[in-house]
Amino acid sequence: MGIYLENTVKDYLSKLSARESVPGGGSASALAAALGAGLNLMVLNYSIPAGGQEDAKTKSLKDARLRQEDSMRRLSVLIDEDCLVFRALMDALSAKRDAQKEYRRAAEVPLKICHECCTSADITAYLIENANKKLLTDVCGAAYILKAAFFAARLNVEVNLKHIEDDVFVSGTHKELKACEEKINRTEKQAGKTYGRID
Repeated sequence: MGIYLENTVKDYLSKLSARESVPGGGSASALAAALGAGLNLMVLNYSIPAGGQEDAKTKSLKDARLRQEDSMRRLSVLIDEDCLVFRALMDALSAKRDAQKEYRRAAEVPLKICHECCTSADITAYLIENANKKLLTDVCGAAYILKAAFFAARLNVEVNLKHIEDDVFVSGTHKELKACEEKINRTEKQAGKTYGRID
């Protein structure tokens, strides 16, 4: 059972705002990304025709829905996983033992969040062109939420990278973040242009 995922939103917000070490920014960014993913899924569910129609566009929308459902499941797990790895890091530091493994895990989890933001942003970009046009405000809203979630998660990656001695891991992670940022920014730009055309 999850630490927070199985509880209410009210409980989560109460814990987030309390003077407690978890949940923190990484977990909150996973939750924000899940909200963006949820908006995408709502739009997909409205955009897929009822009644069994199965043309190429419908198949494409269904494929996008499956990808988004998978990503949202992963994000849901990461809401709690970030708390677990942060606690493990704090335990290692409190015990004054080598924390390289814990720092790496504390970077890897928000990096996963960044990747899931990119997955959802890719679906958002697809929806801008292919979804029910009455739902474009929701699609564009997802783009902005996902961008915020990405940059929040990236902060949590980078603060841990500063303590990691594996230069190959650090440089590779920076490259991954840069590639994700480019995709996130493209989707936001696409959303901005679309927003100006919404009636």
